[in-house]
Amino acid sequence: MKKYSEFALRKALPHRKKIGFTGILRSRLVHLTWPIFIETTLIMLLGIGDIFMLGGYSDYAVGAVGTVNQILNMIFLLFAVVTTGTSVLVARYLGERDRRSMKAVVSVSIAFNTIFGIALSVALCIFARPILSAMELRPELIDDAIIYMQIVGGFAFMQSLALTLSAILRSLQRPKFPMVAIVVVNIVNLVFNYVLIYGHFGAPELGAEGAAIATVASRIADVLILLISLFHIVLRDFSRSDVLPFRWDKLREVFNIGLPSAGEMLSYSISQVVVTYFINILSNEALIARMYVTNIVMVTYLFAIAVAQSCSITVGYLVGEHRFRAAHKLMIFCVRVTLMVSLVIGLLIAIFGRGILSIFTENQEVMILACVVVWVDIVLEIGRALNLIVIQSLRAAGDYVFPVVFGFFSVWFISVAGSYLLGIVASIGLAGMWFAFAVDENVRGWTMLRRWNRRDWINRYLQRTAK
Repeated sequence: MKKYSEFALRKALPHRKKIGFTGILRSRLVHLTWPIFIETTLIMLLGIGDIFMLGGYSDYAVGAVGTVNQILNMIFLLFAVVTTGTSVLVARYLGERDRRSMKAVVSVSIAFNTIFGIALSVALCIFARPILSAMELRPELIDDAIIYMQIVGGFAFMQSLALTLSAILRSLQRPKFPMVAIVVVNIVNLVFNYVLIYGHFGAPELGAEGAAIATVASRIADVLILLISLFHIVLRDFSRSDVLPFRWDKLREVFNIGLPSAGEMLSYSISQVVVTYFINILSNEALIARMYVTNIVMVTYLFAIAVAQSCSITVGYLVGEHRFRAAHKLMIFCVRVTLMVSLVIGLLIAIFGRGILSIFTENQEVMILACVVVWVDIVLEIGRALNLIVIQSLRAAGDYVFPVVFGFFSVWFISVAGSYLLGIVASIGLAGMWFAFAVDENVRGWTMLRRWNRRDWINRYLQRTAK
């Protein structure tokens, strides 16, 4: 591949001023990060709230809904094909001041994910029973699981729309709208759960079916708020000419970015199912310890997720403006801050791990396993933070194939194979598996950081835009 010299880079951008990394970029980053952090936290609390409220009704309902949600979450990864590509392109076109192309991407993304979501909704309704029967659910769970999948899956297009609209608004640097929407979603979901699961205020006692209706009602509220925010506040000049004729070229651009990224997410999700199977071989206590540790350390990477999203949006915008030095410095700044925060939080969790775990369980075997794992997790969170930030920034800059290919081999040959060898063959157990996870995250993370520092993404971007 032809490389641009530093002189060629300067010559390619004669009209651009030399703009360094300033406090303006930091303030923009903060402006994006805190609403995304709150939104991400509330999304995770939404699922915890459903399980908590159903737990007071029936353990069988919890098992049924938990199983269905695991299936639906994997299926919903298909929507990431469009949302990932949309997020990158909207931010980049915004930076390039190409408003027409930006609105074309918005149009094709919403149209495609809506149509695809409706088709998926119909399929989930029709095939709910065969899918769940294939999972070999116990008879006491199957009825609740089927009705939950038919209702929630039947409105899958609402989730598709919500994810697409949220991605667009964040990329347009309006993250407060999705944040406000998810606050409303939590309130609606909580109220409907209380009324319909337990049958309060004269409503029927519906259990899992009530939880499904509550989920659908909250998603409808989410979509309405996001639609009003996007088309009546942010893009008020959006018109029929931005929709027709349909821009197939822009949809191809979205898929060029989204397909590899969605493939990476799907590969990782499948690998986690395999790893769960390995942990199940160890013991029930190992499986329970893993569940507790995973939920506790979530506090560590919530911040990393928020910074990664805001960083990638800003990087995409800066790359669109051809401010490559500012984009590079911004990403490095995000990595330094996130690694420091992740390290501090990870150490605190490890030091106070026994006290934290005692809130959830009195099982001493589970507690011992988990207390060892949280120390190994400190190393894992460093690699995870690197992965989240650097990979999303590379994607925003147009380098999205190498991270997917390298990530696939690393996850399966280091994380999955390593966890089997260390955890089961070498009999190190859960701690050995967690060490394999940590090695995988750090190998990928530091490799991606080295790739970012080589700055080949600048050459790729300039070559693509020169065509």
